[in-house]
Amino acid sequence: MAVCGVLTLRTNLIIRTMTLHTFTTLLIILSVQYFCVLLAVMADLVSGVCRARREHRECTSRGLRRTVAKLSSYYLSMFCLTVVDAIAVTAVIALDMMGRTTVPAFPYLTTLGALSLALIETKSIAENSPHRTDLFKAFRLVAGLLRKALARSV
Repeated sequence: MAVCGVLTLRTNLIIRTMTLHTFTTLLIILSVQYFCVLLAVMADLVSGVCRARREHRECTSRGLRRTVAKLSSYYLSMFCLTVVDAIAVTAVIALDMMGRTTVPAFPYLTTLGALSLALIETKSIAENSPHRTDLFKAFRLVAGLLRKALARSV
């Protein structure tokens, strides 16, 4: 009976440690994703200000308010995705404890959302660039190469 109690205690400790490690890892991943979206929005803000200066336009508080509104909107949508991911990750961890799944506990939706928002900001930065025609040609070339590579692999 004592051996069974020790094994149960040890198993509970392993599960708690695994869950704490998983939680910490997920928290780091989410923090990096939220920070990367912030960096992308700030880079877009800087490129917009540079474009306004280049075109001798005034930088107004209205433009800065739009950046804050955009960041709020982005973070709200990312938070919604994170909530859905938290539900899914909790279910995956619970199933993993029962030995019923091998799906890794990972915030898939938040990652996809952060990547999408970063790509939107990248396009916006390219639009503000004085070399935008060259950048769009490069984007089209890369997209064409990716399509061809995907068509060959299928």
